[in-house]
Amino acid sequence: SAVLDALGASWDTHCEIHGMSYIGVSLLQSEGVRCPRDLRFLEVEPHTPESMSDEQYRLYHLAFMFDVRALRSDESFADLTITGFVCFILALVSMVLSSDVAFLVLNPIEKMITNVQIIKRDPRMAGKIAHDDFKAVEAERLRSKQKKLDQGPLFLRFARQLEDLLSCRLCYREQEAEEALETHLLEKTIMRLASLLTLGLGEAGVELIADSLSRSGSTGVIDVFSMPQRRIEAIMGVIRILDFSTAVEVLQANVVQFVDHITDIVHGLLYAYSGSPNRNNGDTLLVVWRLPMEKSNEAVSVHSAPGAGASRVADMAVIALTKIFAATLKSRVLAEYSRHPVLQSRLGSSYRVGLTFGLHQGWAIEGAVGSEFKIDASYFSPHVNIAFAVEGATKTYGVRYLATGPVVNRCVTRLQMCCRLIDRVVITGSQAPLDMFVVDLDPANLPEQEEIPLPRNVRWNMRTRFLARQWMETERTKLWSERLAIEELFEGDPDIVRMRKPFTQHFFDTFSMGYLNYAAGQWEAAQIRLQQTVKMLGFIDGPSRALLRLMEDHAGTQGEWRGFHRLSDFSEDDPSGVL
Repeated sequence: SAVLDALGASWDTHCEIHGMSYIGVSLLQSEGVRCPRDLRFLEVEPHTPESMSDEQYRLYHLAFMFDVRALRSDESFADLTITGFVCFILALVSMVLSSDVAFLVLNPIEKMITNVQIIKRDPRMAGKIAHDDFKAVEAERLRSKQKKLDQGPLFLRFARQLEDLLSCRLCYREQEAEEALETHLLEKTIMRLASLLTLGLGEAGVELIADSLSRSGSTGVIDVFSMPQRRIEAIMGVIRILDFSTAVEVLQANVVQFVDHITDIVHGLLYAYSGSPNRNNGDTLLVVWRLPMEKSNEAVSVHSAPGAGASRVADMAVIALTKIFAATLKSRVLAEYSRHPVLQSRLGSSYRVGLTFGLHQGWAIEGAVGSEFKIDASYFSPHVNIAFAVEGATKTYGVRYLATGPVVNRCVTRLQMCCRLIDRVVITGSQAPLDMFVVDLDPANLPEQEEIPLPRNVRWNMRTRFLARQWMETERTKLWSERLAIEELFEGDPDIVRMRKPFTQHFFDTFSMGYLNYAAGQWEAAQIRLQQTVKMLGFIDGPSRALLRLMEDHAGTQGEWRGFHRLSDFSEDDPSGVL
């Protein structure tokens, strides 16, 4: 009724709207709204007749202006709600996308940069980084597997275990290849390249790699003349494969696998005893144990304990070569090569794959030689040549393993007593006479290793390789423990004990007396003792025979004897024979 009363009253309100004059009445005067223009444009909704001509419309027409503020308020709230929801969705999508970008791109790139920085400082860390990555993946796999087994009621867990057992999921299978993402491929490629560089150039090339990677502003061209060189103290060992030329003729292309089996044994034991292979010339291998510098805090090895000294390094070098000798004799794979009918026909039915060893200590220059097309990282020194000469002398003395005084004198006393002093010689390149020691080992006393069947569930794959590497790292660390009596690894090894069984204390005492007479120039008395020891073992003792022949060939020069002689004084037509 109020609305009808208002509409029935006089219309005396004048308003100008869009250039047109309106006369009417407002129903919202109580709210202070006399004309539609008192409201905002969107808050007014006009309604006019639509069946009028333009002339009539301009002359006069009836119009109703409705207040739609409440409706616009609801619409605005709805719009704000929609806008807020859209912003939330956009933020969520942005977070998801940024997380994927971080996981797929940014994190791998940051990880690659960090790894490259680590490799620049020490290229040997590339292998450790790859090892740690695999360790993390393996740990995550085990956690996921355990979490799956632990979830749910007991009967569900039992059902899952039964299902896994029937489908052999509990058995380890090779991990499927990771998704071929470019960042992952690039990261793995960098690690592999660094590992291959370290493997290819060896311990001597580590400094070269680090120096090349750390240079800024380089064009990528390697300048051999600017590469670092430094003088180091090291124990150098030479390992030679016996009858190698015959093996090459007989085995032909298979000789590569033959050498690989030997180097696999050599490198594995070198790694365990902190040595490093350097040069492989087919039948000879040069191996090195770097000694700590006297005037620096340089570590012996990346795995050596703080305070580890040259004595422990010398002990490891002597023991490592002995264990390499035993491992090659016991290897079933190498024994199969020994039974090759053509090799046996040419080298005898008792042929076994054998090695000879020479060990010497001295300084060397560690550096690279070559050009921009090819470089080799190696050690250059007359002491390297001496090490080769010492190995070559094994044929002269009829033994498998010779070491010079500088090495043996660094060993612990009990290990020194296991090395027999057999001569004092001057070798080309040495400024003073060198004591020659033999590590007495009888290869005939060590049989081939019996076949050990592996459990059915053991397979050689990435997981077992990882576990084996973990075990090797643990055992390698133990060797640097100050509580470990390193000589027990030699004296307590059953293979070494077996090979040394023919060499009795009576034999050592008799030879020692003969050698002391020989060194003092009392050759008549020395010959009596050495003639006893040459046949005392049940086989010819090479050092006794070599000294007897030397004294026989130089009997007229006994008055000029100074307690040593040149290694070349031995007759070339009288090899004492290799055991």
